[in-house]
Amino acid sequence: MSSKNNETRSRTIIIIVASVILVLSLAYLAYYLIQEKRAEELNNDLANRHTDTVMITQETEETTAPTETTAPETTTTEETTVLEPLVELDSMKSFIEENPDTAGWITVGGTSIDNVVVQCADNDFYLDHDFYGRSSQPGTVFADYRCVVNDYGFNQSDNIILYGHNQANGTMFGTLQKYKITKQNTSKFDFYLQHPTFTFSNLYEEYTYKIIALFVCEVEPQHTRDGVVFDYQNYIRFGSKEYTYEQFMKNVTERSEIITGVDVCEDDQFLTLSTCSNEFEPSRFIVIGRKVRDGESPEVDTSLAKLNPDVKEPDWNFIYGN
Repeated sequence: MSSKNNETRSRTIIIIVASVILVLSLAYLAYYLIQEKRAEELNNDLANRHTDTVMITQETEETTAPTETTAPETTTTEETTVLEPLVELDSMKSFIEENPDTAGWITVGGTSIDNVVVQCADNDFYLDHDFYGRSSQPGTVFADYRCVVNDYGFNQSDNIILYGHNQANGTMFGTLQKYKITKQNTSKFDFYLQHPTFTFSNLYEEYTYKIIALFVCEVEPQHTRDGVVFDYQNYIRFGSKEYTYEQFMKNVTERSEIITGVDVCEDDQFLTLSTCSNEFEPSRFIVIGRKVRDGESPEVDTSLAKLNPDVKEPDWNFIYGN
């Protein structure tokens, strides 16, 4: 009798625990979905506002009669060069007023990436806060706090890094995976051919970037046989012996799934888009663009692009223990 009572009691406890776990899991799932929906609605609102402002600005410029003006010049003396002041883009003014952490805007054609970009004193806050500073699991697209984003072009970081969550509903950098190619799946090569560039504007100017590389990479030493990872997030200024332009390009070139044919040189500036990948935890999917140079056409000759036959992918056999 006692044994039956114990069995009944044990089953009851198991059922209660399982029920509690189920309820908590459903509650978390509901919370997650609500957070994603709110983030999507906020992103759409901000994107619509940005687009409307850009269109109004363009229409105003087209209808305003040209006047005789003298191109702004820098004033140079033997001691110093005085630069013309930076002027905020009309499309960014309202965002700056609402959030002084506003750093720019990122747009990737063919994806849902059309996002405001923020930057603060660390790389933690906007991982789980929205544009208005409210707690939000999807976070906000943000620039690495160490990067110089809003300054004259010559003083910006050699490589600006933007981070965004890989959201299942496509918000933030969730659709960046449209570029994802591996040796096992090359079907998205055509997507690159159709969208070989993306745009990023800081608070003062819009830039176009030609994609030079895209790849999945490890971030933890235990996922490599030799314990060495490509810490791409630390290649911001190519000034130290450890983080040189040559080392950056070596790692980027050997890992890129595509040989794009876009030329690069040490004077170029780059922008890296980074998001979580789903091959193993943790892993990252990276897309890197080279800023269009002054006077250069933003068009890309995609006939030069081809799959990289010698690409250095993560060691899948080692990672999966095969």
